[in-house]
Amino acid sequence: MRSNIPDQKIILIGAMGAGKTTIGKILARELEWPYIDNDGEMARISGMSEAELSQLAVPDLHQLEENYLLEILSRPAPYIAGAAASVIEKPQMIELLKSVTSIYLFLPIDQLLARARGGHSGVGRQALQDESAGKIITERFIRRDPLYRDAAQFTLELGEDPEIDASSILAKIS
Repeated sequence: MRSNIPDQKIILIGAMGAGKTTIGKILARELEWPYIDNDGEMARISGMSEAELSQLAVPDLHQLEENYLLEILSRPAPYIAGAAASVIEKPQMIELLKSVTSIYLFLPIDQLLARARGGHSGVGRQALQDESAGKIITERFIRRDPLYRDAAQFTLELGEDPEIDASSILAKIS
């Protein structure tokens, strides 16, 4: 374990497809801390499979995403976790994210759109499979970007290599 990094709760926030899971797993490996997977943990907490979660109505899914964040924030440090993109839209969730080490993984809209077209899968992405996906992603990006920036301790503009991005995060938190 890295002795120069104090135990903390690190929550990665950002749009779907930004790389929260990928970077979270790298950070967890480097720090030797647990990584809490958003989709897997929501399935465990709710008693539903990830496939069942993907079939939920959006408001129901967003409520489960909030419940997940509340539950993991009650756990003792250290750990790395990703938060569902939707949680940023509630002021009380923003305040909770400000109380821990929240890091906004920023990816420009053109790259988010390219990743969405690349067929990434996961809970909450079922609405992005039709022709209106670009409009949905753009609208969410415009609405949520300032909220992520407000909630985060710092924003990391992502590059091409998640290993380098994770190293940048480690340098900032040490």
